[in-house]
Amino acid sequence: MIRLSGTKKVMLLCLAIILIIVANRISSVQHLTARIATNLYVSLKYQDLDLEYQNVEFSPQFGDYSVAYKDKDGKVYGFMVTPKSMPVIILHDPLNESP
Repeated sequence: MIRLSGTKKVMLLCLAIILIIVANRISSVQHLTARIATNLYVSLKYQDLDLEYQNVEFSPQFGDYSVAYKDKDGKVYGFMVTPKSMPVIILHDPLNESP
């Protein structure tokens, strides 16, 4: 097992964070980040609905990502994820229509 000093651990953590931020400038990484964020959200909040991932696409009109899930009855739900540079915030949840 490799032992690292506290300073090296902090440097590695900072390097990892910078690498994640830089990688999220790539479109395919942004799509993957949006998919992972909604997958975590849906699996934690709606595990009883058995939603299945369909697709993810960038919506230039809104500047956000739209991630679609389908339930077992065939109804499709679109979740909006923002911001474009690192899509991790669920902006619109179609299953939670409270204002």
